[in-house]
Order: sequence, then C-alpha cells, then structure tokens
Amino acid sequence: MQSSGAVPVPQAVPIPEAVQQRYVADGLWDDVALRDGIEAWAARTPDRVALVDNAGTCGYAELAARVAGAVGGLRDRGIGPGKAALVLAPLDMPSVVAYAATVRTGATAVMLDRRVGRADVEHALTLGVQLVVAPQALVEQFGLAAISVPLATPIELADGRVDRDWTEPDPRATAAVVFTSGTTSRPKGVLHSLNTLRSGARSMADAFDLTADDNAFLSTPLASITGLLQTHLMLDRGAGLILEDRFDPASSLERLRRHGATVIGGAPIIVEQLFRRADAEGLTSLPLRAMALGGTMIPRAVLEIAVERYGILPVRMYGASEIPSATGTLPTDQGIARISDDGAPARGVEVRVDDNGPGELLVRGPMRFLGYLDDDDNRSAFVAGGWFRTGDLGQVENGRLTVTGRLKDVVARKGMKISLAEIDEAVNALPGIEEATAYGRPDEETGERLVLAVRVRDPGSVAFGDIIGQLRTRGLATWKLPEQIVIWDDPLPRTESGKIQRQAVADDVRPRRTLYADRLQ
Repeated sequence: MQSSGAVPVPQAVPIPEAVQQRYVADGLWDDVALRDGIEAWAARTPDRVALVDNAGTCGYAELAARVAGAVGGLRDRGIGPGKAALVLAPLDMPSVVAYAATVRTGATAVMLDRRVGRADVEHALTLGVQLVVAPQALVEQFGLAAISVPLATPIELADGRVDRDWTEPDPRATAAVVFTSGTTSRPKGVLHSLNTLRSGARSMADAFDLTADDNAFLSTPLASITGLLQTHLMLDRGAGLILEDRFDPASSLERLRRHGATVIGGAPIIVEQLFRRADAEGLTSLPLRAMALGGTMIPRAVLEIAVERYGILPVRMYGASEIPSATGTLPTDQGIARISDDGAPARGVEVRVDDNGPGELLVRGPMRFLGYLDDDDNRSAFVAGGWFRTGDLGQVENGRLTVTGRLKDVVARKGMKISLAEIDEAVNALPGIEEATAYGRPDEETGERLVLAVRVRDPGSVAFGDIIGQLRTRGLATWKLPEQIVIWDDPLPRTESGKIQRQAVADDVRPRRTLYADRLQ
C-alpha cells in the first residue's frame, strides 16, 4: 500500500496491487474529495446544524468558514504536505475544526486525547511534529509554548486569513495517526489515509443505513479511531454530530434528547449507562433509532429496554483501530440475527481464520491501516497478501463472523484500551516494587477497571496514593492509572520460563490487603 506524508512510511506488508485496484474499481478508494464533505454541504444546506458541543451549535456554512480559516492559519505556520501537526484534542468544535483543517493542508494529523500523560506527548513529539494545536491549559501543562498555537475559537487560528483554495490531498497519503494499546509496553502509532478512514466510515454508514437527517451522539475521544470515524461518518454526509466531552448519565441524556440524537456508538458501557438513566427517569421515548454494539456486549436486560421500550435498532460491528468497522449487521437482518454474531464483512473486506495458529482472525480490506509507526510492530502484525493479524479468536460461517475471544492483553475502560504490558513496565520500574502485574475486573461504571497486583519490600508501608503519585510522575495518563491495588506477600505465580502468569494472579481468590481509588470505597 503506497503512502507518503510527514511521518515515516511504515514497512508493513502491502495489500496486493490487484486488490487495491479492485477497491478503486468498486468505488471504495479515490472516489470522493474532501470538498465533497463539509464544503459541499455548506453550499447545499448552509443552516443545517453540523456540530454541537457544550459551548453551542455550528451550522455547515459556519463550519466551512471556520475550517477555511484554520487552513489559512496552519499554512501560514508552514503546515502542509510532508509536515505533521499534533492535535491535543478535547471532544469539542475547535478540535474537530483543527483536525479537518490539518488534513486539508495535506499534512498528517497526529491525534492525542486531552487526558494524555507527559510520556504520551513526549513520544508523539518524536515524530517530527512541526506544530502543536492544543487548549492553552495543555500548552502550559506540557511546556509546549514554543511550538504551539492555542486551540481557542478556530477562526483565530487564521489571523484573519481564510484559505478556500487548498489543493486536494492525496487520499492514499498518511492523513492521521492514532495511538492504540496492545501487547506492547508502549502505545502503537496507527497510520491511516483518507481512503482507509472513509472506507471504515462508509461501512458504518451502510450498517446504520445513515442519511443526512441523522444526528450521532459521540462521547468517545476524537483522538480515537471511533472519534475520527464518526467525524467522517457524519460530516462527509451532511449529518449532525453531537460531541460530549465529559460524559455524565443525567446531563448527557438530557443533551442527547434536546439535540435529537438518532444514532449512537462507541463504548458499550456509555450506552448502557444512558439506557439505565432513561429507565430510572421513567422515559417512554427517545429520539434514537439505532445503536452500534462492539466489543463487550450490552447486558441483555439493558438491550431489552433499548429495543422493546424505545424501538432502537441494534447494529453489531467488529473492528479495531487498525481495521475499523470491518464487519457489521446487514440492514436486512431481522430479530436475533442482528445481535447473535458480529455481522458480515463490509464491502471489499475479507476475513479468514489462520489455520496455522490458535484460530486467530486475519482481515484485509479497504479500511486496513497503512501500518504502525514502529516497524518492529509491523513485522509480527501481517502475513503474506496484506492480511492483518487481529489478535482475536473467531470463526466464519455462512459469510458471518463470530468473535470468540482475544489474544491481546488489554483492559477496556469506558472503551479506552489500556495495554497491560505498558502498566507492568511502568510499575515494575518504581522503587520498592519487587514484582507486579496488571489485569482487569468487570466494573458496572467503566466496563472494566484496572487492577494491580504488587509484591513490595515493605507491605505495611504501601499506600494507594503513593503508587498512583509515582505513576503520574512517570507520565502515565490519568485514565491508565490502576483503581485497585492488591498486596501480595508471597511471590506472584510464574511459568517455568519465569514469566508471571497474569491469569493465575487474576484468578487468585485468597483474602489479601486491597487498596481502592476513592470512587470504589
């Protein structure tokens, strides 16, 4: 797969040229321009609400003007093809404008969520970033003033100059970098082009049967693959996007209703909490018509409330940062068929099981990412023919996918994946820690919570705040911090080769001193 851009071109196993040409012939690649999105809809439906955040609303004409202003501001600062801009993004209008403007300059948007730690920012800055676009508070927090522009009202970025005459970027070039946690001890940089992002958004649109009349409720970070996909999903099609940066079941449900959200996706725990709140308030109707389910299944009792009380259509999807929206429910599916498996492959997508291993799912398709930033990650991520090794177990029968498990060591907290290897490495480097390992536990509020098992030199002196404080000092993001610490007096179980047996630690039920975050006490 060819790519160019500000960040190094990964040495990933390419999808065969004949398959790429099939994507083009089938209208899955190189078929639309960026101007066919926000700019075209600004001309057709200028007053249609495009974005909603906690600060207000923005119609398509205003959004197009803000994006054009931000393009001018970025280009004045040297951002264009062959360059990269780091966007430290809250889930709000200015961040969406900054992303949309960056890709329109032909540069690469390196995306990080506002809740990142110092270590995440320092890693992103090694990618040759020329400019940081961030809220002033984060500029100050991370000492980025020398290379940053504040993410205030987007039009200010232009210093008065509006640029509507930008050249359409190469849709196969590296357009965005998102970071995902997997089996490695540091987040992986995942490279996507406009082609791959829009292909993932297209398959989601097909599953939702989306129209320009829809409004999506988004509470997943813009800097995640789900956030970027839903941005393209809605704004490329003239629909509306409701941004919820700080989720709260009561206030978020009120905003969802007030702004007429018709579709919702993202972390299952968010959807679950919204429906529980609606049930507690005794609501008999919601504007939602469809909801996407992925990863952890919503409990059946909550699903029944959604379907039977509110008539919301469930849409099951499977994907990852590397292969977003690879499979999904078909619009023709009825009844239990909509949630009994992970759907059928999207247009152009192929799924098979690796017969040479434990049944790992292999996927390739028009939304397959370009590769990882670190070529060490690429070496084990692909097999011949451009197939991506998902790290998930599953089976394909009668053209339908069923995911049965996962090989990767991650915890999904409110849909945000935390690498257990990353946590292990950070904790084992702390003074006084003899050995440690992290694992997940079910949690009604977050879906999963991160638990840390530690053996220390002086068990009686261990305090929750001390360990958390040291992890913060090392630059670990707040959302990656453990919320439960279990103190072991005896050695953690290990294999014959000396590797800690994470599952054996998690399965241990003997009474042990346990420390909790405030919300769990």
